Amino acid sequence: MLFLLLGTVSCSVTKFVPDNSYLLDWVEIVSQEDGEKNWSQLSKYSYQIPNTRWLGVARVPLGVYSMASRRHPDAPVSSLLRKIGQEPVVLDELSAMASAKDMGMALVNQGYLNARVTSQSQSLGHRRAKLVYTVNAGRLFVVDDIRTVVGNSDFEKLLNDNRQSSLLEVGMQLNSQVLDQERTRIVELAHRNGYYDFNKDHVSFIADTLKGSDKVGLTMMIDGQGTGHVYSVSKVNYLLSSGADRVEALIDDANRLDFDGYSIYWPKTEKELALRPGVIASHSYMRQGQMYNADTISASYQSLSRLGLLKYSNISLQRDPDFRDGIIANVSMMTRPKHSFQFDVEGTNTAGDLGAAASTSFVDRNLFGGAEQLSVTLRGAYESISNLPGYTGDTYLEYGIESSLSFPEFLIPFMNQERQRLSQASSQFSLKANAQRRPEFQKTIFSAGWSYVWGDTWNNSHRLDVIDLNYLVVPWISPHFQKEYLDQITSSKSILKYNYENLLITKLGYSFYRTNSQSSQRARQAFQYSVRAAVETSGNVLSLLSPALGLEKNDNGQSLVMGIAFAQYAKHDFSFTANWAAGSNSSFLAHAEWGLAIPYGNSTSLPFEKRYFAGGANGVRGWAVRELGPGVFGGTDRTIDYIRQSGDIKLGASLEFRNKLFWKLNGAVFVDAGNIWTIREYAEQPGGVFKFDEFYRQIAVAYGLGIRLDFNFLVVRLDGGMKAVNPAGATQGDRIPLTHPDMGRDFAFHLAVGYPF
Repeated sequence: MLFLLLGTVSCSVTKFVPDNSYLLDWVEIVSQEDGEKNWSQLSKYSYQIPNTRWLGVARVPLGVYSMASRRHPDAPVSSLLRKIGQEPVVLDELSAMASAKDMGMALVNQGYLNARVTSQSQSLGHRRAKLVYTVNAGRLFVVDDIRTVVGNSDFEKLLNDNRQSSLLEVGMQLNSQVLDQERTRIVELAHRNGYYDFNKDHVSFIADTLKGSDKVGLTMMIDGQGTGHVYSVSKVNYLLSSGADRVEALIDDANRLDFDGYSIYWPKTEKELALRPGVIASHSYMRQGQMYNADTISASYQSLSRLGLLKYSNISLQRDPDFRDGIIANVSMMTRPKHSFQFDVEGTNTAGDLGAAASTSFVDRNLFGGAEQLSVTLRGAYESISNLPGYTGDTYLEYGIESSLSFPEFLIPFMNQERQRLSQASSQFSLKANAQRRPEFQKTIFSAGWSYVWGDTWNNSHRLDVIDLNYLVVPWISPHFQKEYLDQITSSKSILKYNYENLLITKLGYSFYRTNSQSSQRARQAFQYSVRAAVETSGNVLSLLSPALGLEKNDNGQSLVMGIAFAQYAKHDFSFTANWAAGSNSSFLAHAEWGLAIPYGNSTSLPFEKRYFAGGANGVRGWAVRELGPGVFGGTDRTIDYIRQSGDIKLGASLEFRNKLFWKLNGAVFVDAGNIWTIREYAEQPGGVFKFDEFYRQIAVAYGLGIRLDFNFLVVRLDGGMKAVNPAGATQGDRIPLTHPDMGRDFAFHLAVGYPF
């Protein structure tokens, strides 16, 4: 809003437009032909784009730029305004003519072989001008016959065997982009089948047209020069070094070890090879005597990138001078320092309570010589707590230690090297201890985990938690808290009581993630999506073994392990995010998620750590974190509502439009909807139970605006959300704040790092 105000009251937007020149105010593309076909996609070929308008109206970035001084443009304030603002776009007739020419060529490439585009400027007064491109596309030419001429019979058979993946078909428009994609497909096919010399220059097209006809005969020519030899891998050399010099130089003067068909080189100044030979072999997809295949190069890059010890890797190919159809692969690998330390400090703000946290970490990236990574982190946090009358303290302390050990492979007996290589797996072990000290209670959590992470393709990943043990101990509860809250509850099914008792969680879980986005092509993808799904259970094995083990039971009928009740539940989570590019600087996103957790058997409610909450920077942004739901419950006591406002079921959806504003500033408009519910009636959460005939009327809705500072490596997000529908409202006005907005009641501000989805 501040920049919008500045832009409104700023100097004239033509302040920095030179004399006898015009500010390019608008660009329009019109069709000269009947049918009024929309040619707006041609706008990307215009060399000049008008200054950015926020919400399609206000040229705020240009207004900021125009606030600079013409007399002292290099003064500090003026320099800053010019840097973060946007310079006026001045109409250039030569650029307009060049743009029209490129638009015409683009239409020709799409099959409109007789297309013509002209440009004309129109004055709008006040030193502003409009640029109009007029399109005369003519007839669209389509392919009615396709022929292929191949100079090599073996390559011709390869093409025929893969004919189903061809992009060429009778009836297609004569589109040069499709032809280029077909050339790329054929090159990739050749490189997967040993044709190392083959490139795009070996594929050409001839289009024959008849006068007066819009039909085209298309002939694809495959030059036999690039298909003369099928190459195989004659040598694979691994060059491993921690120095800054070119790793490739190692092959001339270095230690050498031959292992499983590979040659491994490392500097003579280093007594031992940094990585075990077997680890290197299990992360290579290239084999001596194997037919050349470009996919094995990509797979090797991806596999090596998972080794945390490596700073970078590079694979270079060259012909083998001693073997006519041989290829030598040199794999250069630069290692990181084996050990590292890191210290972090951060500020915290929990519902207005300020604090600080600090952590120090130690990492060993090669513990046993196989790129195993050991990480140990010590963390401490402090927070000043307000509005807690009746308690002897006003601070929150947290401290803990966390250690993890990761192996870059499946630690499973009898798994052969080939399966290890294809799995791209890692095995992870962890131990944690965390202590929390609040005025109301003290809690200590001990955890131990064993899990596997692997990927079956570049866009699929899996995680299996074989076991995740959590032992929660509550050694002390404030007498005031005990008297005011826990002693008032007589129900054995109370979620409050349950969350202040010692508990054992034995989790078994599986999660799946899929995306179609590739980091190297992300900027060019018009549509991206990601899917996450997870299931987990706890306590089932102990429940089955309970009779055989003769486990004791407490007064609530819960089985005990060494005097401690264990949690028993099943949980499922799912989320889907879609991203549509809307031009080069905008995108439209849709996100949907749900979650369901059911306590049963040894548990009447979920552990607090497994419950859902709503609101906050990543939820329905018209509410602060943990202030929405469940159902129509609106909270009654700030001291304990962080537990009461949680549930067993979660539904959420968001729509968001993101747009680059100027400099590193991005904007967003969003609408969020969702809520949480319980699956059982709890006295502490009236109106919170999920009912099929009522839940849809309890969906909360919020809308708002966001500003994001995108520094590439870090995104700082500020979102302001307003309630539109509040299911917990006591009156009609409270329930529909959209028609009766109140900033003090309905607005929530969120400061966060990263995007919400």
